[in-house]
Amino acid sequence: MFVVTNTIRIKAGHGKQVAERFAAAKSVQQMPGFNRMEVWLGEGKEGEEELKVCTVWDNEESFKQWTASDSFRESHRGGGDSREVMLGASLNKYELVVSHGKK
Repeated sequence: MFVVTNTIRIKAGHGKQVAERFAAAKSVQQMPGFNRMEVWLGEGKEGEEELKVCTVWDNEESFKQWTASDSFRESHRGGGDSREVMLGASLNKYELVVSHGKK
């Protein structure tokens, strides 16, 4: 299992507006190897909010195929008003090494 987190810094008060862009995400769900996407909103530094977009994949190759796809380019095109309130972003990748579930 492979997890990618995209941490997006956003001007305070605009996090839910930016999160709405991800609520309609459909093309990523059709990609081979995709498992799920979660979008988390939290507090950032003063005057900022932080949006964490977490995608879970079967493996890193599946994620790379998504980022190389036409669907990826199309879904990241534009951004409308969201671009005006985004302050920066960082991408991190993780391989699952331990997992526990509810018994």
